[in-house]
This record gives sequence, structure tokens and C-alpha cells, in this order.
Amino acid sequence: MPAEISYDLVMERDMDFVEGTLRIPPADWQVFIFSKRDVPDPIVTPQKWHSGVTGVFVTFPRAQVLSQSAVETILGTHFRVSQWAVVRGPDSMQLR
Repeated sequence: MPAEISYDLVMERDMDFVEGTLRIPPADWQVFIFSKRDVPDPIVTPQKWHSGVTGVFVTFPRAQVLSQSAVETILGTHFRVSQWAVVRGPDSMQLR
């Protein structure tokens, strides 16, 4: 079964900011946030929000294209997921 990913925003070719949720069954939903900054390579930092929900914050290089493909590749590498199913999941802001 593929992992599930849900985007809070409509994905465009190159985003400055991306937020959403992911779930690797049977685990609970987690939050992910990508934000462009002045870094040479993506930096994935595990997070635990005040609500107790976990996830990751990804600092993403301004010079690279932040697309759906880039998000899924980075999250796939970090979480060891080879296939994502795009679904309608919970809103990340409500989970946090």
C-alpha cells in the first residue's frame, strides 16, 4: 500500500511554501512544511507541534524548483516511501 499525501495548497510548477499532511499506514497523519530559504541543499528537520502531532519542516533552496515532484521525492527519501497516493487528508493547520 502506498503512503498517502495531502496538499493544503494547489500545487503549481514552483512554490515558495508548501504545507500538507502525510500518512504511512497504519500510522497517524503527520504534518509537512516546506519553505524556501538561502540554503545550498534541502534540510529535513523532524518536528513535534504543540498538539503532539509530529512531522517535518523542510528548509528548501531558493535556487531550486519546489514542485510536487520535489516534495514527494524528498519526503520519500526521508520516510523511505517509494510511492505516494495523493488523497484528501486532514488540514495541516488543524492538526498542528
